[in-house]
Amino acid sequence: MTTHAVAPTRTDRGAPPKRRPVKKQRSQRSAWALDMLMLWGIRAVIVVAMLGLWQFCSGRVFPVFIVSSPQLVFERFGDFMEGGQLLSDLSYTMRACLMGFAIGAVIGSSLGLAFGIFESVARTIRPFAAMLYSTPKIMLAPLIVVWFGVDLQMKVVISAFSCMWVIFYNVWNATRAIDRNLLDQFRLMGANQRQIIAGLYFPSATTWLLTSLRVAFPIALIGAVVGEFVASNQGLGHLALDSGHRFDTAGVLVAVLTITFTAMLIDSLLTALQRKVALWQGEGERK
Repeated sequence: MTTHAVAPTRTDRGAPPKRRPVKKQRSQRSAWALDMLMLWGIRAVIVVAMLGLWQFCSGRVFPVFIVSSPQLVFERFGDFMEGGQLLSDLSYTMRACLMGFAIGAVIGSSLGLAFGIFESVARTIRPFAAMLYSTPKIMLAPLIVVWFGVDLQMKVVISAFSCMWVIFYNVWNATRAIDRNLLDQFRLMGANQRQIIAGLYFPSATTWLLTSLRVAFPIALIGAVVGEFVASNQGLGHLALDSGHRFDTAGVLVAVLTITFTAMLIDSLLTALQRKVALWQGEGERK
């Protein structure tokens, strides 16, 4: 009795890849894009409505010299940009802010990590740290002027001293929240202090550090502007103060809006960095 070879079916050869997941992903992306388009459309309508209401009320409900108007703010923005004053002041303020922010981040994260590792030192110095944190930083500005002068260095010091405490306390709390059983396992496996810091303390503090950086950056920016209020002939703080002395409401608003949008841009960059680190640590999902 002869047997005939049976041709392999499609199942034996391997089923072709299904395309439903691809279509599903495309539909999800389309839905996400539509949601974002609607979201930004609603935001644009809100902004246009607020600007229209502001323009209508200016000179009718409120005096122009008190609230200005979108048209006057736009014109003053053009005047400042034409002479190069706005970009020069923005560069000066952001230089002081970013330098102070970097110095404050290094000092704050280093102290927070040290306090978390050496608990005995932390218990001794904790009252002094709390005292410095509770001190109003603006009240120290005249002393900082005496110590460091009125140049850029003074604004950097105020900015760094203002923002470092937020980073310090966040990193310190992150190191204190580490699982002690996991720390004991590291030590039982023979890890030295450097390996424990690199493999346990630093990864645990990274998320807290990035969160604190987002909170600390506006504080660093406020410190730089306060330094310009105290003593300066440059910067957006000086521009706002000088415009206020001349009752130029539009000039004040130009300075405020410029520094606000710049801070929002940097905050968005820090947010993107925070998401990347969260994905790297497996704490988030790609969107």
